[in-house]
Amino acid sequence: MKFKEYISPSIFFNRSLINFIVILLGMSAAYFTTIGSIKIKLAEKAESVLVETLDKRLARLEVVIIEGRVSKDEFFEFKNNIESRLNRIECYLIENGR
Repeated sequence: MKFKEYISPSIFFNRSLINFIVILLGMSAAYFTTIGSIKIKLAEKAESVLVETLDKRLARLEVVIIEGRVSKDEFFEFKNNIESRLNRIECYLIENGR
C-alpha cells in the first residue's frame, strides 16, 4: 500500500482534533474581539453623554453668571444709593430725637 492511500484512524482523529481546536480558538478570538469592541463603543457613548451633560451644565452656569454679574459702575451706583438712603434715615432719626 502506498502511504497516501492509507490513513490510519489515529492520524485522522488527530487532524480532526487539531482542526476542532483551531476552530474553537478562532471562534473564541472573534467573540472576545467583538466583546472588546462593544465595550469600547459603550465607553465612547458614555463619555460623549457625560461631556454633553457637562457642556449643558457649564452653559447654564455661564448664563447664571452673566445674568447675575453686575458691572463696577452699577455696583458703585447701588452702593451710593444705599449710603444716601441710610444717611437720610439717620438724619431723620436724629432730628426727631429717637
